[in-house]
Parts: sequence; structure tokens; C-alpha cells
Amino acid sequence: MTRASRPLSGERVPDAGIASPHARRGRKVARAAPTAPNTRRRLLDAAAAELVAREGQMEIGGVARRAGTAVGLSYHYFGSKAGLLAAVVEDFYDRYDAAVIDANPLPGAVWAERERLRVERLVDFMLAEPLAPLVLARLSAEPEVAAVEARRLARHLTLGADNIAGAQAKGQLPAGLDPRLRIGMIMGGLRQAISQALTGPEAWSRQALVAELWSFVAMAAGLPAGEGGTPAPGRSRPRSRTP
Repeated sequence: MTRASRPLSGERVPDAGIASPHARRGRKVARAAPTAPNTRRRLLDAAAAELVAREGQMEIGGVARRAGTAVGLSYHYFGSKAGLLAAVVEDFYDRYDAAVIDANPLPGAVWAERERLRVERLVDFMLAEPLAPLVLARLSAEPEVAAVEARRLARHLTLGADNIAGAQAKGQLPAGLDPRLRIGMIMGGLRQAISQALTGPEAWSRQALVAELWSFVAMAAGLPAGEGGTPAPGRSRPRSRTP
């Protein structure tokens, strides 16, 4: 038997695993399929757009068309139409919590200064969020949405009560007021007021809405009138919405 000839020193041997430039010409490079997180995100965004465009109504087929996906993918990721709706509302509250609840808008400030700025962030978020009028009003009657909101509200109440108790311990809010009762009043009132401002017949400016909401929060928390930034009489009023 003869041994296989070895290449001479310096002689180039083609690599069987690498196609030559001529072989690569005309070959189509396969694109990677969309990743699961990207597809899920597209479906959530499409579902939110569908809800806004149809004033709280949603069809899986419409979501698929907006997302550019197969109809079955909504069921694959969310299980059902109700599951998709719940996921959209969860996503709404994830963004709300990040912007308003979990952020410390003014580290080191006293309670009144910090929470006044938090009210401003709340108003900015709600005015800029197309889903807000639906989540706070029309969609809240849906069982799957109510379940999401119940979990979020429980968390918000706990954080808010701790917030007020901390301010009381520092002497920044009057002691002797039950923190959980106060935060329940504040959060319930804010929700109803924001919902009315977004869906009612009058269009509120940002400045007027912030002033009204902060006046309520300061009073409910027990701040003296001079420290609560209560708006002066004659402040700007909302204007009627154009039909």
C-alpha cells in the first residue's frame, strides 16, 4: 500500500468545510427566525394597537394582521384571547410601575416635594398612554383585567402605606393617621379622578390636572394647607372636549 501523499511545504490545501467564493455565489443566506421575546413583544404591541383602534374591542385575527404573524401564535404565547388581554394590561402596569410607583423622583427630598413630583409623573404617563382610558374604565370590567388590577393594587397599597409611615416617622406627615387608610383614600381617589379626566366631557391641561390631583393628595395625606401647594382660587379650568 502506498501512503497518501502529503502536501509539500507551503502548498495550500482547500478546506473541505469552507466553500470557495465561486461556490458561495448565488447561495441564499438563511435569516434567523424571529426570537420568542421579539414575537411576543410584537403581539403585545399589536394587541394594544387593536384595543385602542377598536375602542376596547380585540380580535385575534386583527392582532395577527397587525403583528404580521400567524393567528396561532397568539394562542401559543398567551393561551387564549383572555390571556392576551391580561398580558397587555400587565405590560401597561409594568411600564406604569417603572415610571411612577417604583421610581424615586427626587431622592433626599422631603415627602411633599417628592410626592408632588410623583403626581406629575403620574399625569405625564396617563396623558401620554393611549391605553390608559381603556384600562382605567372600559377594560376594568373584564374578569381577566380585574384579576391583574387586584394584584397590582395590593402591591401599590403596601408600598404606599410604607411610604406614608416612613414620612410620619420623620415628622413630615402628621402622626396618628392610619397609613393604609390614607393610601386607600389616595389611590382610590386618584384612579377615579384620572379616569374622569381622560374620558369625561372636559379636556384637562397637564398643569390644571396636576394642581387638582396634588391638592387632593396633600389633603388626604394630612398636610397642612400651606405645605400642600393647594391651588389658589381662580386657577385654570378644563375646557370642553371638541366633538
